[in-house]
Amino acid sequence: MTTFDILLIEDSPSQALQFRLMLEQAGYRVQVAGTGMEGWRAASVLKPRMILLDIDLPGLDGFQVLSRLKRDRATKGTPVVMLTHRDHVSSVQRAIDLGADDYLFKDDAAVALLPVVEQAMALAQVAHA
Repeated sequence: MTTFDILLIEDSPSQALQFRLMLEQAGYRVQVAGTGMEGWRAASVLKPRMILLDIDLPGLDGFQVLSRLKRDRATKGTPVVMLTHRDHVSSVQRAIDLGADDYLFKDDAAVALLPVVEQAMALAQVAHA
């Protein structure tokens, strides 16, 4: 089985493609899940080094997925970066309270995605050392 560096849980096909291409061009192996439930299940099976998680997902939303990931022994130590268009302080605080390692506004992704991923990967490396 291929080991994936990043699990991207994003329901917008165009945004998933944009993020996946940026990450693959930087040398990361990326698996995409299009729903919260699919992403939660994939995280346990694939054991990625980090997870990029959209908040606004069909079915289980990103907060629900994050909560499940952080309660699951297999995934609780995996760094999770939340992706969203929301700029409400309450959304950021809720994500942090649930265990998110970082929070990225999609409008900033062209500039900030790779530095945020590199920082999360460094966290993952420390956690697995």
